[in-house]
Amino acid sequence: MNGPNRPLMIVAGVLAVLGAAALTVVALTPDDGPVPPPAPTGTHIVTAGAVGARFARTGDCLVNEGSEADPVLRLVSCAPGAYAVLARFEGVTDADRVCAQVAGYEYNYSYDSPLDTELDFVLCLRPV
Repeated sequence: MNGPNRPLMIVAGVLAVLGAAALTVVALTPDDGPVPPPAPTGTHIVTAGAVGARFARTGDCLVNEGSEADPVLRLVSCAPGAYAVLARFEGVTDADRVCAQVAGYEYNYSYDSPLDTELDFVLCLRPV
């Protein structure tokens, strides 16, 4: 093909090769950077605290990677420094009331969902 379109075909071929190479580099580059926090939704900011706690069941253990005022709970193996989940109550947020009936609890965590009370829960905890 030696016609007037030959230079155009060469440029298109080179661009295709460069594009494929760039996609390969991007696909093979590890993403070791931090994951950005979830974006605010309306007036409620979704915190990571409820993410680990949401899946916690009786007998699981959690660590608080946040503060006492703004806890960020993460599921971990039970070891010193963690908090064991003694009980979990669904559809409630009154942690003091529901945990009062749990023997040995020292701390509690409650999650009040902005979406629905069926997503609310309380965890009754004690240090490991």
